[in-house]
Amino acid sequence: MLRLSGPDALRLVGAWCGEPVGARGVRSFRGRLGENRLPVLCAVFPAPRSYTGEDVVEIFLPGHPLLVERVVAELRALAGSMQMALRAAGPGEFTARAFLHERLTLAQAEGVAALIAAESSDEIEEARRLLSGERGRTYEAMASETMSMLALVEAGIDFTDQEDVVAIDEESLRLRCERLIREITVLAGPDELGTRESPLRDTLAKVVLAGAPNAGKSTLLNAMLGRRRAVESPIEGTTRDVLEEEADLGPLGCPGVRVLLCDSAGLAEGEASFDASSAVAAAAGAATRAAIERADVVIWCDPAARFDDSYLASNRAVLRVRTKADLPHAPSPAGILEVSALDGFHLPRLARAIADRVAAGRRGAVPVRHRAALRAAREHLARVAASPQPDELAASSLRAALDSLGELIGRMTPDDVLGRIFSTFCVGK
Repeated sequence: MLRLSGPDALRLVGAWCGEPVGARGVRSFRGRLGENRLPVLCAVFPAPRSYTGEDVVEIFLPGHPLLVERVVAELRALAGSMQMALRAAGPGEFTARAFLHERLTLAQAEGVAALIAAESSDEIEEARRLLSGERGRTYEAMASETMSMLALVEAGIDFTDQEDVVAIDEESLRLRCERLIREITVLAGPDELGTRESPLRDTLAKVVLAGAPNAGKSTLLNAMLGRRRAVESPIEGTTRDVLEEEADLGPLGCPGVRVLLCDSAGLAEGEASFDASSAVAAAAGAATRAAIERADVVIWCDPAARFDDSYLASNRAVLRVRTKADLPHAPSPAGILEVSALDGFHLPRLARAIADRVAAGRRGAVPVRHRAALRAAREHLARVAASPQPDELAASSLRAALDSLGELIGRMTPDDVLGRIFSTFCVGK
């Protein structure tokens, strides 16, 4: 199928077929192919009631690559003789045109890309929320509430000389901000306010290898990466910081699944760090605990299968893994996954378990760009809630929050953001 969109699409295809393509509908034609004629079907969608908001013609023809190339060459030559501009569409260009002609909201346009890339029922469901406009209506309501608060704060500033005029009091401003913060947290996740995540963390699920010193964490990381990345040593405390590396789980039986795999310093059972008397060791322990708190999935490693869950009681996505399963040992308790980094025993099962936990933890999750904008808006609203004086500082923070939400509803969206969004599409979408 060849899709043409633009003000000259109907005229060009009509000239190629030797007769007008007519009004909306599907009809058969015989397109010119050198001295011959090629039977084709043409679906016509006149503006503005088309996907892009422009005149659109879709030409259906046999799918031989050489035949398609010849038809495109015929159309290019004909367009040149008729002094028309005809070029190949870029990734996402048809959907971008739909957005620019207000046929789709920005959230719906992203829903198209999400539906194309969906690999699970949960991802399909979230894409449908975007396409239906449900997410967009939620963002509109958030932006409207922020705009209302901003208007009241600015009204109070404008009437500072009127002592009896109070547009909005501190308590009302605080309560409204906190209510909006809770709504945003439901969508964006409960990360700490003000935390700025790296692009890598924003796009990949973080999987942290945790456990006691010498539990085989570094060896397991190297085995899952398929190369030596972390230092392996029987000496306790060799790993002092959190080592992050992008891991492709495809070779382990999970095609298309990539995660951020993190090796961490050892934690003694029941203790905050492996050596509280050492400042360096204490810092390493603190970094490990921080990584665990931010993790999407924790792989709790123990070669003896004796797991101290006191520290992880609040973490839902924990995989308890008996490392060094190649060594003699008693049977593991139920629910414990045995692996061996030495010979790869059960590594595919571990990879599948990681993929399942990541998918379960991201049900209903909004796209990465949306999370970033929502968290930025929440950060600005938190400043107002912490000090709800209806003054210039509050107005500035509310305006910044509104700008962040505006990126989600298609207003005040920088061109470079639009470029990043539509560049992820397939060509022809």
